[in-house]
Amino acid sequence: PPSLDRNLHTLQQETAFARALTPEQRLAVVALVCRAAAQTLALNAKRELLLAYRDPLPASTLAALRRLLQAQNQIPLRLRRRHDR
Repeated sequence: PPSLDRNLHTLQQETAFARALTPEQRLAVVALVCRAAAQTLALNAKRELLLAYRDPLPASTLAALRRLLQAQNQIPLRLRRRHDR
């Protein structure tokens, strides 16, 4: 696609429109995209299947979660937050 041709566009040129938006304008753009997605889904016979799909987590993310959980279990009980006990 033309957007990947570095001779035609720079990242700054491609993102200038979005960077110039106010937070309120960005919210309006996000709302428009969400409405368009909802309308597209409403017309799709596989709507429920599409909404139920979840991308599998990469192995690197699973490994990081395991490390975090292991580290959490090593915290002495007296130092854990009350709702974590």
